[in-house]
Amino acid sequence: MATRQSPWEDEGVDPVVIRTGDLNDLSDVMHVMEHAFPKTYGEGWNHHQCRSMLSMPNARLLIAECKDMICGFLISRQAADEEELLMIAVSPAYQSRGVGYQLLDQMLKSAQSHGVSAVFLEMRADNTAQKLYTKFGFERIGLRKAYYTGPNKEKFDAVTYKAMLTI
Repeated sequence: MATRQSPWEDEGVDPVVIRTGDLNDLSDVMHVMEHAFPKTYGEGWNHHQCRSMLSMPNARLLIAECKDMICGFLISRQAADEEELLMIAVSPAYQSRGVGYQLLDQMLKSAQSHGVSAVFLEMRADNTAQKLYTKFGFERIGLRKAYYTGPNKEKFDAVTYKAMLTI
């Protein structure tokens, strides 16, 4: 895993507190989800999907709070010595301010402390978050052609990434 320092440190950005979340945070998570993902791709989850995922063993929810309100979240799940980043979202008003960076950084540190050796994720090929993931050492390992459907039934590829953690 690459060494990294948040590019937003000491820039006067509102402080972000990252904490472990639980099902009591679900309504706020859904509010962020509703605003963070464009409806065109169907990438956001509904309440039932989130509740089901968070009820599974080894599922983790990280919450980002800015000014005492939830401004982002991350959902991941561990299986054996691997972790899968299932969902990360930041409220539009807080995007490009380091919230996603801090959520991902905390998730990777937590995964490493739980004995995880590799983290996987999948995303739409044209998602700008690729820049964030490569900062953390994620490398492209796979491609699913025409996996996502966008506006006008246009198809988009899905890309799979992997980051190795040092234990």
